Amino acid sequence: MSRRSSGEGTAGAVLGAAARILIYGAVLAFLVWGVRAGYRFGEEIFYPAAMSGEPGRTVEFTVEEDDNASRIADELKEEGLIQNRLIFLIQSRLFEIEFLPGTYELSTAMNSREILGVLSGDVQEMEEEET
Repeated sequence: MSRRSSGEGTAGAVLGAAARILIYGAVLAFLVWGVRAGYRFGEEIFYPAAMSGEPGRTVEFTVEEDDNASRIADELKEEGLIQNRLIFLIQSRLFEIEFLPGTYELSTAMNSREILGVLSGDVQEMEEEET
């Protein structure tokens, strides 16, 4: 009997160790995936890319008096001016953007931060200060 229980104990220990290794590997893989996804998400927020290169496609875009960030994000996505609606919404809150009603000329060569600047009037203020 001692041989049998010793063999079963060894097999159980090997299986237990293998299971722990698999679990640790899965946790590590999940952590690596999460870190990469988080990095890409943060990069999109702080270093957004334009939808196309220069010269891009020009789009006339109107912000109404009662428009909110969500509706504006939906419209920009429909027009092909932004890639990710959620990123745009986060940027508008993070940078405390107040949208000004009006009609604007936007381009697919502009990134979402530049679009936010135009729609909030910040870009015009910066251009006026430079001249």
